[in-house]
Amino acid sequence: MRTVPIKFLLVGFDGLRPDMITQKLMPRLYQHGQEGVTFCNHRSSYPTETYVNLPSLVTGSTPSRHGMIANYYLDPKVDPREQFRGYSVHRIEKAQRAYGGQLYDALSLGEILQSAQRRMAVISTNSAGGVRLKHHQVSDHDHLSMACYSPETSYPHDEVSRIVKKLGRLPKKKVPDIEGMTYSTDVFLEHLCQRDLPDLTILWYGEPDESYHRYGIGSAENRHALRHVDAEFGRVLDWWEASNMRESLQIVVTSDHGHITQKTEVNIGERLRDAGFKVGEHLEDGADLALIAAHAGCIWVRDKDSALIQAIGQALMAHDECGMVYSAPRNEVEGIVPGSFSRCLVMADHARSPDIYYILNTNDESNEHGYIGTCHFESNLSVGAGIHGGMHAKELHSVCFASGSLFGDAKTVDTHSGIFDIAPTILQGLRIAAPQSMDGRVLSEAFADRSGDVVEPVAERYETGFGQYQQVLLRTRLGDACYLDGGWRES
Repeated sequence: MRTVPIKFLLVGFDGLRPDMITQKLMPRLYQHGQEGVTFCNHRSSYPTETYVNLPSLVTGSTPSRHGMIANYYLDPKVDPREQFRGYSVHRIEKAQRAYGGQLYDALSLGEILQSAQRRMAVISTNSAGGVRLKHHQVSDHDHLSMACYSPETSYPHDEVSRIVKKLGRLPKKKVPDIEGMTYSTDVFLEHLCQRDLPDLTILWYGEPDESYHRYGIGSAENRHALRHVDAEFGRVLDWWEASNMRESLQIVVTSDHGHITQKTEVNIGERLRDAGFKVGEHLEDGADLALIAAHAGCIWVRDKDSALIQAIGQALMAHDECGMVYSAPRNEVEGIVPGSFSRCLVMADHARSPDIYYILNTNDESNEHGYIGTCHFESNLSVGAGIHGGMHAKELHSVCFASGSLFGDAKTVDTHSGIFDIAPTILQGLRIAAPQSMDGRVLSEAFADRSGDVVEPVAERYETGFGQYQQVLLRTRLGDACYLDGGWRES
């Protein structure tokens, strides 16, 4: 029987690859993982992008369910000419209004806790939009949402004003984000911990994602960021160990995706124009297709014309730079574009989904610092920069540790887990019923008092192709839960 009220601290390290949690680079996080429960096969949602996986984290559901289907996307219901961009609070609020206040098609932790008369706080150095997506309904609630670099978009305004008065305001962000990491930890320790903690606190660091993108995986700047964010997390651990909350406060550590390295730049819009298609940023001026180009890109096709969708998909597949291709389902495995996989197979089939998802080709080469995974790319980042969004195993493999009185000690779990499993697990610990909109499962194997049958994993391999183009997708299923292990172009 519980004798103390259980609370949770969810700490996020944006983009952190598990293979960089070493005794040399991140000694505090490494040791913390050794002492609690480590999930060795933790997975992200596809696309492996922040503004997709943050909604998966807080809704406990897949993109097929919650509807946030890419970092940037087109949604005619919101604006037929303007992209939704997850970093922008303005565009999030505009989309919220278009959907009558229900941007997500699944309940989020903030809404669930508010209904249960529980409290929640978010402290984050992500973009203002990235902070808002962790609690998109915060303006209607009394929870704290502190965007450390954007107090003007934070809530509640009076509490945010007190924080800024006490700790000052951050200057413009630099990379590595040393000041932001320290500031966000200060907000937690010097503001939130000076009173009764909320039932759930999300403390989210924007590193190492920022330094991966700017300087590359394993660069000197990236290593500096890793050591600093580790030291900041160490301050949190020191407080926890010295506090009277050692039994009540549970700590879950995660990352939202991994990273690989940009190697070869391509221009997909140019390839499609050369194939005879009219390419635009939207479909309002007669374009055949609207392209959001990226390592993991999206294409919307005029009038959802089936023949045109197939022709565009085939044109993509004709180029060696193109890796994987997904389209609307023809059946459970194959998409309507011959040789493509169904969007359902990667749990990204939603009314907002593009007609074609594509991923530029990847391989298992190492970068100059010895970290596996390189790719073709199309971005405003340089050769050698870190990137994510696709289906390489290093993009999908993310971090998950759990520690505290509810969880086992010094335990390694090989069973698959996913970012959408964290919310139902936290709700289980708080003794709040999870809504039916959650696709994730409770990570019962992490609990110290675990009981119940073990579900045997089922490995799944899918192959499809057309002519010389062939692709492979790997998944693992645990009962109703499904996890993506990787995918690639075979030829």
